[in-house]
Amino acid sequence: MSMSQCASLTGPCRRYDNDHGIALIAALMFLVVLTLLSLTAANVVTMSSQISGNYKASIQAFQSAEAGAEEARARLRATVAVASSIYDNTVYANAVLPQPPWQTYIGSATDAQVYGYTTGNTQTRVDSLQTASHYTVVVTHAINASRQMLYWGDPTGTGTNIRNTTMTGNPIYLVTSHGPTGGANSTVQTQVALVPPVSIPGAVYVAARTSLLGSSTYIDGNDACGTHNVPGITTPLGTTTGGNPTMTQSGHPDVRGKDAQGNSVPMQYNSTTLNVQAVVDSLKGAADSSYTYSQNTTLTQQSWGTPTAGAHQNDPLACAGSQSHVVYFNMQGTLLHLSGGTQGCGILLVQGDLEINGGFSWYGPVLVTGSVSYTGGGNKNISGALISGEAATVNVEDVIGGNATILNCSEAITDAVRNRPLLVLNWTQT
Repeated sequence: MSMSQCASLTGPCRRYDNDHGIALIAALMFLVVLTLLSLTAANVVTMSSQISGNYKASIQAFQSAEAGAEEARARLRATVAVASSIYDNTVYANAVLPQPPWQTYIGSATDAQVYGYTTGNTQTRVDSLQTASHYTVVVTHAINASRQMLYWGDPTGTGTNIRNTTMTGNPIYLVTSHGPTGGANSTVQTQVALVPPVSIPGAVYVAARTSLLGSSTYIDGNDACGTHNVPGITTPLGTTTGGNPTMTQSGHPDVRGKDAQGNSVPMQYNSTTLNVQAVVDSLKGAADSSYTYSQNTTLTQQSWGTPTAGAHQNDPLACAGSQSHVVYFNMQGTLLHLSGGTQGCGILLVQGDLEINGGFSWYGPVLVTGSVSYTGGGNKNISGALISGEAATVNVEDVIGGNATILNCSEAITDAVRNRPLLVLNWTQT
């Protein structure tokens, strides 16, 4: 069929040359896709913004809750004489939780009521010391499943603090801090306790053979600052070690002390072993002065506070509470030699051996993981206790003598930890 013949027909040979409608449909479909993509992107941005906002609110809530827990920890540390302190005035007759229980709230009255605060009972409330963060804190006593109050201390006298219900050490406080912020809420819960005093089995504790020299040596376990009497010298060894006397004396040193029943006990043998290393490890992290040496080192005229001497050499020293320090020496197996008027207030920790002479005054406990030589010229006075952890198998004797005074002073032991930050025993966040 020719083209002229097909042109005259209206049947199958007819051609359609106009395809502009397809382009329009394609453009419309493209616009629909763009619209869907735009809506999806907008939703993603909105959701991301919401997620970011929620995350930011949750972080701020957590930070607020943490801040509340730290405020409670700081205010429990303060003494009753400080206006901002939270003071536990509960009278403890036993370890059973008092009824109604003691509770303190930090926060506004309106917020505190949300978490159980009511007036007219053993509950108290204080405003927060700051306004930058919003939180409400509840402080009460930590208890076990039998509703017995928990304490943090050393009931066995071995130098290791544990949770206990024997009222040994200091009460453990349960601190619950709520931090609602921007629609989010975070709760931080901690158990905290004041640092318990160092366990003092005697005015002097030694775990190796010891020589006492000179008539000017005076060791007294009778409490010079309170009523907590202990033996003069305590050791986990028997009266003899390796066929030799555990304690040798020359020049008539004066050693006094009493046991818990009030009996005169200048020296106590076969006592409970004190883990001096564990005590040092538990306290060295709180040191405000820390030193490390890898060789024998002599230091003179060092001062970490200014003890005030009594009227006589055998009188206890005294220190202002604000001077209390924790001083730690890591001697890495070598000897620290202190002489020439070294003095201090607080806790002296020595990882290694210690030699003291030439004048020394310390108000508080002195703990040495190795051996101790406490001799030579100059007056030496420790009001607190001297603790030496030298193992009995080490062939080194502890030597004490030469104008040496060592007094049991419970006030010095307590003052040494009185202003330490509270220990955080555990921490959870929800």
